[in-house]
Amino acid sequence: MKKSTLLVCAAAVCGLALTSCNSRAKLAQSIQGEWTSNPEKILDTGAAQATVVRILEFTRGATDTEGAVTMSALVTVENTMPFNDSIQTPLTISASGTATITGVYQAKDDDELMISLDATSLSTQVDPEGVVLNYNVVTEESGSAATKLKPAAVVLATQQINRAAQNLFTNIHKIDDIKVRGNLMQCEINHKDLVFSRESAQAPAPSK
Repeated sequence: MKKSTLLVCAAAVCGLALTSCNSRAKLAQSIQGEWTSNPEKILDTGAAQATVVRILEFTRGATDTEGAVTMSALVTVENTMPFNDSIQTPLTISASGTATITGVYQAKDDDELMISLDATSLSTQVDPEGVVLNYNVVTEESGSAATKLKPAAVVLATQQINRAAQNLFTNIHKIDDIKVRGNLMQCEINHKDLVFSRESAQAPAPSK
C-alpha cells in the first residue's frame, strides 16, 4: 500500500510538472512576433511633452519556453520655449527618435515572462533633419535664429529621448498578467497596464 501511494504521488508530481511546462510553452508560442502598443503620454509639464509607442519583438530560442526579446520605444518630444532676449517670439521644438534595447525572456508560468535586458545594448537614434523649430510668428530674424538654435535643439531632443528610454526600460524584470486574444495582447509592465497589437501573422508552431 505504501509503495502504491508513493507511485501515485510521483505520478501526480510528474503530471503537474508536465502541465506547467505545457502552459509555459503555450504562452511563449502565443507571444512570438512583433507587437506595437497604443501611444501613451509619458511627460507633460506644460513646457515639455513626450509620447511613446512601445514595440516588443519576441524570437523563439533553443527551447519552447525561452528566447530573445527586443524592446523599442518610438519617442516624440515637444518643447515650448517662451520669448526672451535670444528668442523674440515663442518657439516650439519637436523631434522624434527611436531607442532600442535587447535581452532574453523566459516563460515563468501561463501568464508571466521573466525578462533580462542588457543595459549595454541600449541605443538611441535621433534624425537631426527631423528636429523641427517652429516660431508662432515667423519673421526674417526668427528664421535666422532657428538656424542658429538647431544644433542645440538636436542635443536637447537627443538627451530627452535617451532619458525617456532609460526611464521606460529601467527595472523591467518581468511582463505579467499576459492575455493574448488573437492579435491583441494585454499585459502589465512595471505596474502599468498596456495593450499591444500584433504586427504580423502569428508564427507557426515548430514541427515536432
